[in-house]
Amino acid sequence: MPYTIAYANELVTDPIGFVPYAGRMRLAYLPSRPDDWVDPYAGRLGSVGGILRARIHDLRDRPDRRGPAQMRKLNTLRQWRSMDRLLCQVCGDTATDPHSGLIPWAVTSTVFERTGPDSGRTNAPPTCWSCIPKAVAECPMLRRDSALFTVTTVRPAGVLADLYRPGVAHEPKPAGHNVFVAWDDFRYHRCALAVAQVVELHGMRPTAP
Repeated sequence: MPYTIAYANELVTDPIGFVPYAGRMRLAYLPSRPDDWVDPYAGRLGSVGGILRARIHDLRDRPDRRGPAQMRKLNTLRQWRSMDRLLCQVCGDTATDPHSGLIPWAVTSTVFERTGPDSGRTNAPPTCWSCIPKAVAECPMLRRDSALFTVTTVRPAGVLADLYRPGVAHEPKPAGHNVFVAWDDFRYHRCALAVAQVVELHGMRPTAP
């Protein structure tokens, strides 16, 4: 089972709403916790308190309690961890090639956007060389539409998020689904619920499996 896939008992349905913060309203879990928000700009000019990240039950120590796998849903924490530490999205081990220092990255058109001749954004974590054959063999999307690259550098770009607007009594109303929100696009931070981290890949070179 892929490392980043969520299990039924890991999913959270805690209520969200708009609450006062720094003179304005922002999206929050009710009740909220300090670690609900992620903010690479914390303490810098322009920071508005970060982006609310979708909660997940972290059951790393209780795998027997996870329940059935939910193949169409991501475990937000494991997806984030894979991006931050460059872990394989299939096995959860380090994806970087220990000999070349390059990072193998398999993407499909639905999770990749070109930003330059050798760069692009994606919310799909890397896949190590050992797991690529199995991933291509067992994932219909990869068999149908995929490209494999080696990558030299990875930089945080933003998040994929569901956007909301305040309704009656600050009840959140949907305003967008799976929208890319850049870390420096502060106008959307207060109304976003991040479901996946997005990174920008640099030094991309196409390669064969």
